[in-house]
Amino acid sequence: MKKAGIFNSQIAKVIASMGHKDMIAVVDLGFPIPDSVERIDIVLDYGKPLFSETLEVVLKELQVEKIIIASESKESFIADLQEKLPGVEIQKVTHEELKEITKRCKAVIRTGDTTPYSNAILVSGVIF
Repeated sequence: MKKAGIFNSQIAKVIASMGHKDMIAVVDLGFPIPDSVERIDIVLDYGKPLFSETLEVVLKELQVEKIIIASESKESFIADLQEKLPGVEIQKVTHEELKEITKRCKAVIRTGDTTPYSNAILVSGVIF
């Protein structure tokens, strides 16, 4: 049995397959996930798990060089991202642009979070 890291086999597989500049999205309950992208649905209940909880687990294994978020995101959401990923570039685009960029992601992780605009695309960095 696996001892540590990400226990969700779908998430672990996608992260292990990611190269530099590949993207994975972590989104809220209502985000429209494109049919062309792998959907990893981890919703347990309304509001569970939260975006922030999911992001913390993903960051255990993923090197991130940039985050793409909607310009409509709340300041508290942005502050939380900056705290979890100090020094990482945050690019703001419109919510409509974010939905378009999501079509190029390797996968989209759907959380149960109901906070408006709790969505981020994580752009993979390199570890060397």
